[in-house]
This record gives sequence, structure tokens and C-alpha cells, in this order.
Amino acid sequence: MKEILKTIDRQALGDRLQAARKGRGLTQQEVADRLQMARTTLTAIEKGERLIRPDELITLAQLYQESVHRLLRQETKPEPLFVQFRGTLSQANDQPVEQTIVEFQKLCEDYLHLETITASPLPQKYPAAYDLGKLDPVRRAEDIASAERNRLGLGDGNIANMRKILENEVGIRIFGMPLPSKIAGLFAYTEQLGACVAVNANHPRDRQLMTMLHEYGHFLTSRTKADIVILQAYSRVPATERFADAFARFFLMPAGGLQRRFHEWKALRNGKITPTDLLTLADLYSVSFQALLFRLEELKLLPTGTWEKLNQSGFQVRKASRYAGLGIERKTVPTRRDEIVLPYHYRALAVAAFDKADLSEGQLAQFLRTDPVSARAIVEAFIDREDIDDEGEKLSILFDDLSQSVAEAEEIQE
Repeated sequence: MKEILKTIDRQALGDRLQAARKGRGLTQQEVADRLQMARTTLTAIEKGERLIRPDELITLAQLYQESVHRLLRQETKPEPLFVQFRGTLSQANDQPVEQTIVEFQKLCEDYLHLETITASPLPQKYPAAYDLGKLDPVRRAEDIASAERNRLGLGDGNIANMRKILENEVGIRIFGMPLPSKIAGLFAYTEQLGACVAVNANHPRDRQLMTMLHEYGHFLTSRTKADIVILQAYSRVPATERFADAFARFFLMPAGGLQRRFHEWKALRNGKITPTDLLTLADLYSVSFQALLFRLEELKLLPTGTWEKLNQSGFQVRKASRYAGLGIERKTVPTRRDEIVLPYHYRALAVAAFDKADLSEGQLAQFLRTDPVSARAIVEAFIDREDIDDEGEKLSILFDDLSQSVAEAEEIQE
């Protein structure tokens, strides 16, 4: 370790140490007291002005609950995510949020590191930024939502898995993170890390989906302005927020497809639309019942005030959806409140790196934010895949080398 410390970028190491300290909610003085050193010494280490000793690094890593491996990475210098609030910091519990932002940056850096060591970069198919101009933000949102759907080849129907499209077809890193209930999500963009989004893992899935599309709208128009979405943060909603809200609902529920499906159902039911039909439609588009009704009112397919009338009449969405056998009741995420939801591609890269011995079992567990036993189970699930053949027989597919090209595997078999 001594040799590595002699050649390492001291400023990069200092930046990581500072971020790790802030992530644990510790002041420089508190850390200096625990290490029995002067605060000025710790300041010099964090500024890269003083070479840290191996024993000091190990002690700090243990104190910050951070791995020495992560702190000593040298392939990239950390680029801080300056995430800002759309509202005031006092509107959220700022200390937990600051720690969440530090963890958010770690996740984005870990994703990039996995891409680097596996030589599998996430394709970044970013469109040029759209200009909002001086047009009405809601009208502009509909134009841009239609343009993006066409660019991605989505037509005007419902979308089965929006998260995978944003990750694989656009190249946005999306994580689920436990956040305070008032905070819907985080967004940040840097040249090094690309576009990164975190949605509140404790929110219902339809709320998470709206947050993802809301952030996507901001990414398309002002990607360098990182921010945090705070629910009900404004007494008067700015034009940029009205744009992002409108973009999310237009993208998820495009006028043409929704109108066509609504009229088809109405014709089949002799001109009558029931609450069950509306619940089914909301489930199909993966949006909340309220969001669907507001969109149908906006399109003049339902009378203005339909949502308020149903709400005042005592209509219970969860109870009705349960009776109808729909998935709306299950849209609440059944994860632990402290669990981070990692992208599939991220987990696949971590398993591939472990399979090539580029990560130890302990490092794998750290990347997957879990314990070694659970990490091993994730590896087994990737390597040993069960499937059903054309005759209905169960078969098991074993992968000996996840990083080997398919062409090389075919040559070996021949």
C-alpha cells in the first residue's frame, strides 16, 4: 500500500476521503479527535497537501465504513455532483439528504468503474438539448414528448418497461434509493458520469415512473442543472416545472394512443365507461388512477371534475382495484426501507467482474450493497439460468465465462 500511496493522485484521494466523511455526517474536528490528530492535518490530507499513511487510511476507511479499494481507485478523478433543490433546503431534513447525495455519487462512480474494468461502457445515445423557447411550456412539452417517442421508436402505445428504455436506449443511470417521503428523486449530470437519476424507492411504482419521466424532461432541456425534486415545493409552479410535469404525462399517455384505446373500450361497452375500465386503463399505462383521470379530462374524454366527484363520493381506488384483480394494489414497492435498487446492467457487470476475478467476494458485496451470502446468490442466479424449452421441459443454462464473446464460445464447442 505504501507504494500505491506514493504514486496516487493525492487530490483525488483527498476528495474521496472528504466525501466519505460527509457521507457519515462527521465534521473534520470529530474525525481529528477520534484519530488523535490536529484538525489542520486532516484538512491537509483532504486537500491533497499531505501524504496519508497506510494506518491512517485504514482507520479512516473503517470510521467511514468505506472500502480501501474504493478510496484508492485511480482510473478517474471523482467529479462532484452538485445536486440542487427545486425549493429550499429547509424543506427536507438536510443531513440525511446530504448523506444520500454522497451515496448517490458513489453509486454513479461504481457504475462507471464496473464499466471500465469490464470494458462494457453504457451506450450514451443522448439527443441534443431541446430549446424551450418562449412558447407555452405545456404545449412545448407535448411537442418534445412526441419527438422523443418517435426518436426511440415507441409509437403512441403504452410502454411496458420505461426504466429499461431510459437505461439501455438512452444511457441514463437509474437507481432506486430510500429517500425522505417529500423527496421524489435526484438528478445530476457530469461529462464523466453522464446522466444519473435516483428515484425514491419507498414511493409507489407509478410515482417513481412519473419522477423518472419528470427528470428525463429536465435532462432533455437543461441537463447541466442538477436538482432534487421536492413534492409540493412551490406555491407558484415555475415554467420549467410545469414543462417537466406535462412532459411526463404526455410521454406516458400520448393523446393518439390513449384516445384510440378509450374510444374502442367505450364502443365495446355501448358508450359506457366504468370505474373498472378506468382502473384497468391506469394499470395498463402504469400510472396512478388520479393521473389517468386528469389526463382524460385534459383530452376532453371525461368531463372536467370527474376525479373530484369520484373522490368526494367515497370511491376507494385500492379497494376497487383489489376487487377488480388489478395490479394497482401491488404497485407499492415491497423493499426494505433501507434497500437500494440497482440497475440490472450494473448487477450484471459486477457479476462479470467477479467472474473474471477483478473483484473479490468482499468487493462484490460492497458493489452490490449487500452481504457476501446474498452477493453469492446473485452470482449464482446470473451463472445458472433456468428456462423452458419448446417441449415444455425445464432446462438449465450454465455460463462458464460471462465475459467471453459468443463467437469465442461457439469456436470452443466446435
